[in-house]
Amino acid sequence: MIAHQDYELTEQFCNADYDFVKEDYNPDGELDGKVVGKKLFHLEGIFLDLTDRTLSHPRVPYAHVDRGGKFANLVREFGLGNRKVIWQPSDLFDLDSYMDANWFPEQLEMYHLEYKEMEDAKDLYCERSISFLDYFFKRLDIYRACEMPTFIKYYRGVNIEKYKDKIRRITNDFPHLNEKGEYI
Repeated sequence: MIAHQDYELTEQFCNADYDFVKEDYNPDGELDGKVVGKKLFHLEGIFLDLTDRTLSHPRVPYAHVDRGGKFANLVREFGLGNRKVIWQPSDLFDLDSYMDANWFPEQLEMYHLEYKEMEDAKDLYCERSISFLDYFFKRLDIYRACEMPTFIKYYRGVNIEKYKDKIRRITNDFPHLNEKGEYI
């Protein structure tokens, strides 16, 4: 069920309205990289937050709506939720606080090499040298290798390689943008 939830989040993220990139031009006709970058980090942060089963990724503000439907009450009674993310940037998102926050569970600090690897991945992502998906896959691999308890709890029975392949297929045509709005 966790994998299916992540597939749905990935599809929603990939199909979000990214027209805001076109709206953020400077008076001279150039994209305002700082504004675009903040908005992209916000939407990517929602994805990274909601897919982190260790609950260590910084909380990212986002809006959501009730899906409704004929099974809405039944779904809610089972505690599964029936909400859909609204993939829109918000002024409530503080990029500096987000970048400065700790993104990893405390248990990871026991694994010095892996912790350093995650810090490096975070830095590369924050610099836009790698995409949010590169960071996401690195996090999956490290948390699995170090057997982070909540990660293991939620991903028990999930074939991680098949899971990653499906996420890759969903995002295959998704253009990863850097802070300037350029494709990477």
